[in-house]
Amino acid sequence: MSRVKLILCIHDHQPVGNLGGVFEHAYGASYLPFLQKMESHPDIKFVLHTTGPLLEWLEANAPDYIERVGALAARGQVEIMTGGFYEPILPAIPERDARGQIELSTDYIERRFGVRPRGMWLAERVWEPGIAKVIAESGVEYVALDDYEFRLAGVPDDELNGYFMTEDEGVPLKLFPISKRLRYLIPFAEPSQTLDHMRSLAERGDDLVAVFGDDGEKFGVWPGTHKHVYEDGWLDRFLQALSDSSDWLKLSTFAEVVDSSPSRGRVYLPSSSYPEMMEWALPTGARREYELFLNEVKHAGWEERWGTFVSGGTWKGFIAKYDEANHMMRKMYRVSGKVEGAASGGDHGADSVLAQAREALWKGQCNCAYWHGVFGGLYLPHLRSAIYQHLIRAENLLEAGRENEASVTADVIDHDLDGNQEVLLESCEMNAYIHPSRGGMVFELDLRRAEWNALGTMARHDEAYHHELENSSSGDGYGETVSIHDAMVAKEEGLSELAHPDAYPKVGAIDHILPAGIGLAEMKDPAGSDLVPLGGECYEFEVARHEGGVAVKMAVQSSVPNEDGAVPIALTKTVSLDTGGRLRVSWSLKAESRLDAVFASEWTLALLTGLPDYAELVHDGDCVVRADSPHELESCRHLEVKDRIRREVVRMDFGAEAGVWIHPLETVSQSESGFEKVYQGITILPHWRVSLAAGETAAFEMTLDSAALEEE
Repeated sequence: MSRVKLILCIHDHQPVGNLGGVFEHAYGASYLPFLQKMESHPDIKFVLHTTGPLLEWLEANAPDYIERVGALAARGQVEIMTGGFYEPILPAIPERDARGQIELSTDYIERRFGVRPRGMWLAERVWEPGIAKVIAESGVEYVALDDYEFRLAGVPDDELNGYFMTEDEGVPLKLFPISKRLRYLIPFAEPSQTLDHMRSLAERGDDLVAVFGDDGEKFGVWPGTHKHVYEDGWLDRFLQALSDSSDWLKLSTFAEVVDSSPSRGRVYLPSSSYPEMMEWALPTGARREYELFLNEVKHAGWEERWGTFVSGGTWKGFIAKYDEANHMMRKMYRVSGKVEGAASGGDHGADSVLAQAREALWKGQCNCAYWHGVFGGLYLPHLRSAIYQHLIRAENLLEAGRENEASVTADVIDHDLDGNQEVLLESCEMNAYIHPSRGGMVFELDLRRAEWNALGTMARHDEAYHHELENSSSGDGYGETVSIHDAMVAKEEGLSELAHPDAYPKVGAIDHILPAGIGLAEMKDPAGSDLVPLGGECYEFEVARHEGGVAVKMAVQSSVPNEDGAVPIALTKTVSLDTGGRLRVSWSLKAESRLDAVFASEWTLALLTGLPDYAELVHDGDCVVRADSPHELESCRHLEVKDRIRREVVRMDFGAEAGVWIHPLETVSQSESGFEKVYQGITILPHWRVSLAAGETAAFEMTLDSAALEEE
């Protein structure tokens, strides 16, 4: 039998902002026991990539692990790969940051492990052709990508057994295909099946190469895998089977293959990732159709022959699919521009402060909070919160020493790249970003001392997997060890009730003119979203500076339903940010004919949890209500939202007495452990009864500011 080579590449990652308990569990359940097994099999070579957030945690909490990996590298058992240090999607961040993150990772590895990495793990294997030059010029020789991406370029299956050459602008880079077959066999199938697959490769020729490359969390963190891999002995059997097959199967590294074998030729890959990612990135309607199409292809027996030509979307589809992801992305680009401006303009005094700001920016580029597939990702509030925290921290560092701290700046730009202009008000105390073209809503409200985007919420979206909720079983585990792509359970009853999309983003200053008989029950139900006649209106606007701040003055002519038919109305709305960090919103509503209605302003604050130990609402001085259940206040002038995690209190003053509807915002999404309900924040709707004759006007106002939460 011919000899073949197998490269085992393990990618270990925890995102910026993940919970400490998650790091601890993953270390104890996967990273440490896997390393211990590899230490006991010195004949088994492998490749390891560990991301920056995890390395930083290991340095602080398990430095011995770092030393042990270094010992394996010193004896030549492990090849260590570089990557973007904080695991960004490289094609989705500025090129200067991509280069910087790769260089940061490479320098760390050389300093800490005594070896300079030659290869790189590409986050989520998201490839765009133009990234080849950036990677290669950052000192990287080769990258591993999914074999699916090569198939999309027309490379036959029987050639996917080595490495290929690509280039951009004449700068070369080597590409290795990762075997999807091995990704699905390891560790779920018995070791004999992996050996059978490798024997089939050996039968085709001598010295051919197969690559397994996947998440280290498959070896202990994914549901059921710790018992399967360690307690039931799968990894012991697997490693022993590899050792016993050493006469024909050689465990190798990327570096050894590059140094001993020629390339398979040139290749140019399209924008792509692994197939599941390209499916997840599709708009929901298209994804459902795509799933039906794939099922038809499989049912007809065409998958093996024609599946090569089937592809989904691209990773950047998530930015089009979710407003929340796009807003984070645009904030990241804005902050990156500020960091670059400070670096190139020479207007920042301390290099150390600039370095801290750049590090905070790079942490804010960690990919996991920007997308959603089988992992919670974008739906997880602590991950989104961490992105904004670091981006706001970078701004704070850059602006800490600016001369005119009492000023408010106003930028009128197409910030979110939707073709319409937004108004970005910024001060040292607060940033308020406003969408005049979308009902004058405030879509970002940065409380800078707390490093908190108080409106960094997640609305309910229509997801392709929601139809599976009705058929999923309830529980907290899987009956057998299977890939997370192949099984889902509902973690509690009643989740299907939350699987209804919202008609508009859950942010701030969303104007409602509602029927007079409306109540809390209708407003907290997603089905009530059709009661928002002004949510999509395009307001005319102008920006005006006044003593102590900047105001955005907006106006719209519209009509709203009433008992006797549609009523033409004229609404003016002013949002101003004062130098002291106070946001003021005022409205003037004029009816052209009789109008009996309720005017409401909707605000959803992004809390990490609604549990009373961590958050609560206090109105009119001393009346406390919970942040995890609905409430209706008949009369309220002042409302405080206390966030004990961030040690910050948001204060709302409604001027005159207002009724207030309060209810939690909860979503249902899938994660690696099943379908789950996620608390996203608290929705607050101050509202006023309106009874106007033709030509009459009503006025309303509110202010919002924040303060450090005093010790309780």
